[in-house]
Order: sequence, then C-alpha cells, then structure tokens
Amino acid sequence: MSKPLLSYIVVTFNQEKYIREAVESALAQTYSPLEIIISDDKSTDRTVEIVKEVIAAYKGTHSVRLNCNQENMGIGKSITKLMTMCGGSLIVGQAGDDVAMPERTETIFQAWEASDRKATSIFTSYVTISGEGKVLGVGGNRGEKSDPAIYRKQEGSVLKFLFDKWPVVVGCTHAWSPELFTFFGPLTSDLEDLVLSFRSLSNGQMLYVHSPVLKYRRHDSNVSFFAGWDDTRSFEHREKRLRWVNEKTVGAYDNIIADIETLLSKGKISESESKKLRDEAVRVRAKSATELCMMTGNYFNKINAVIGAGLRGDFHCAMKSMARLMPLTLYRFFYIYRAKKNARKQTPAV
Repeated sequence: MSKPLLSYIVVTFNQEKYIREAVESALAQTYSPLEIIISDDKSTDRTVEIVKEVIAAYKGTHSVRLNCNQENMGIGKSITKLMTMCGGSLIVGQAGDDVAMPERTETIFQAWEASDRKATSIFTSYVTISGEGKVLGVGGNRGEKSDPAIYRKQEGSVLKFLFDKWPVVVGCTHAWSPELFTFFGPLTSDLEDLVLSFRSLSNGQMLYVHSPVLKYRRHDSNVSFFAGWDDTRSFEHREKRLRWVNEKTVGAYDNIIADIETLLSKGKISESESKKLRDEAVRVRAKSATELCMMTGNYFNKINAVIGAGLRGDFHCAMKSMARLMPLTLYRFFYIYRAKKNARKQTPAV
C-alpha cells in the first residue's frame, strides 16, 4: 500500500543564525511522499536569503516551496494560512531555529498508523540544545519513566483542561490533522499548542511518542528563556515573558470560547456542557486579563482590575495583583530579593 502525502512546514522569523541547519534538516526527512513548505513571517534579517540558497542547492525528491508573508502575521494566522496551502494528510510543524532528525516524519507517520489514523495531534519528546548546538538533555517526556510503551494516548477531562492546561502537546514537536481546522476553523491565537490541544481533546485524539526526534534549541532570543537570578536582566526578561504569556493566553481563550460554540453548534456537546466549558474558559481568561492589566494599565485601571477580581470571587488573583500597585522600581526590588532568597533555600549545603 502506498503511503499518503504528508506536509512538513518550517515557520521562520528573524532566525538567520539557525535557519540553514533547520531547513536542511527538513529537507533530509526520510519519509516520502513529502511536501515541504518554508514560511517566513516577514523577517528583517537574512533569513529568506539563506532559505533561498538552501532550496536552490537541494537535489532531493521532496516537493519544496517558499512562502513569504507580506506582513508579520504571528504564528496563529501564519499556520491558518499554511493550512490552505498544505495538501498532506498530516501536517508536521517545525520552528526555524530547531533541528529535526531525519526519521522524524517517518516516526510520526508510524504513530499515526498505530492509532488507526485516528490521532489528530501527535507529539514527541525532544533533545534540548543550546544556541551553539550543545546537547543539554532530553525533555517533553509524558508518562512514567518505567512505561515501556512507545505510543501513549493522552486523555483527560476537557473541563479540567481549561483550568490545568493539561494534557497539552509539546508545541515544538507537534504534528496535527487538517481535521482540526476543517471542523473548528482558523486559529486566531499564537498559543497554537494550547488551542490545538483543546481541539484534539474535545473532538479527536492526542498521542505522545516516546522518541526524541527533534532538537529543541534554547537561546537568548526564545520568548520562554529565563536567565538565572544573579543576572540583572532576568527581572526585565521575566516581565517581558509574563506580558507575552498573559496577552497570548487571553487570545487563546478567546479562540477556545469560539471553539466551544462550534462544538455546540455541530452537536458534539449539549447546552449544559457548553455552559460549563464556557464559564470556566471565561473565568480563566479573566485571570490572565487581570494580570495583563496589572502589568500594562494605568493606576486607575489597576485598581479597577483588583476590584473586579474580588467581585467575581477570585480573591487569590486580587491579593496577588495588589503587589503590582507598588511603583515598578519597588516591585522589582522586592521580587529580586525574594527570588534570590528562595534560590539560596533551594541550594543544598556543601
């Protein structure tokens, strides 16, 4: 039996330092038939130029295309656009600074086959590497270390997922079915791993593969990168990260609330089920919106946000937010002091 066409997408933005290795690893995939689409989100460095050089030198059998967005769209809208360009039965995603093992797509395909092609989200463990390519360890494992199974189905309550955000796919290793878009529609959030996890849990199947077939690169340009507490820039980097997370979480839950309406309209859940899911999604969204306001709003808006959290009964959020009523310099001082104190407590005595 012939294998189906799969789609492999590499999403890039200002990654000239790493993009050559990333694209070359995509072109080296052993699975066939495979279409490869490299999509750039309007980089301002040499990323596109390097991609064109790598494509021009490629002599393999994979179909290769380059898409260049005319404006910076963000990850969610970029993936939605790519879904209209992909013809594969599965879409395998990769960032422009990560490196895939040659057998990555084949491994994902075999997992999909093992699920009788029912899995709508498939993800794997990964090898963490530094910006310079040094191996730092293995991450993204799911399940017990003693579990010998290579394929591990991920299950959980959809209502609990809205609160815990678990189980969730490892975004850097994620492959998904086009069904997640044909059923629910476009992505409007840049936290694509969170939204697509919700879609697979509510109307699909999530599968973990215990095989590190991708190298996930950690470097200073990662939004999620945190420096040590002795680094004077760590507080500012943490603030930037938290603003990003809160902003994107609000957008993700807007997307999920719309998806709940889709589940209801297509008869997948009842009115009472949709109300429970909607109420929980709105509650979690409000928490992130409050935290975002406490970081970006003026003093009047911050006071209103604290009062609003109290009025809706989220007293933990209200109390936690009150610390941000302090001037930023004072808040920064107390945060770094507390962080260093906690770090010393966690350091074992010699």
